[in-house]
Amino acid sequence: MELKKYVPEALIKLVYDDLSMKLDNKYHYHNLHHTKRVINSAGEIGNHYNLSRDDWRDLLTACLLHDYGFIKSHIDHEETGSKISKEILPDFYYSDDHIESISSLILITKVAEKPSNLLESIIRDADLEYIGSDDFEKISEYLKKEWLECGVVENDNQFYKIQYEFLLSHNFYTAYMGEKGREQKLKNISYSKKMMHLHQ
Repeated sequence: MELKKYVPEALIKLVYDDLSMKLDNKYHYHNLHHTKRVINSAGEIGNHYNLSRDDWRDLLTACLLHDYGFIKSHIDHEETGSKISKEILPDFYYSDDHIESISSLILITKVAEKPSNLLESIIRDADLEYIGSDDFEKISEYLKKEWLECGVVENDNQFYKIQYEFLLSHNFYTAYMGEKGREQKLKNISYSKKMMHLHQ
């Protein structure tokens, strides 16, 4: 899936450069690598659905910008990212309707939100695709390091407890990810449970 087929190259460069240079180095998980992974995952999931060219542009632009707020802070980063997108997207010839759509797709990546349409479901699943992947253990350690350095959790014990409870309550929203991630997610839940007991 070629991002620049749907998203202006200058916008991709701006965001990639900022995520490379302006991010605090305590963001071991929420960084350029994660953003690229989410874009690729959205491409893979979206290929199983009949998306229009406009759908692709809105979806992939939202993926590109979904964690852009981290260049300011991890606190309320979705709102920050949504606000920045409304400021910069007119410069790249996005219409008001599309900017609204992209902004709401960024906001739906908040964990407490529930997607209500296909594009929202795809971006949510793309953002948390690692939960159903075999490099979950490695990625989980990056997230733990970030949360410890940002003061989100105080210790390993707290992190593994939150992670285990989150995995138990998590659902994939697209049929594609539900099927693809099912088996590996069960293994990842077992791993999380083991880590939680190890750190009690």
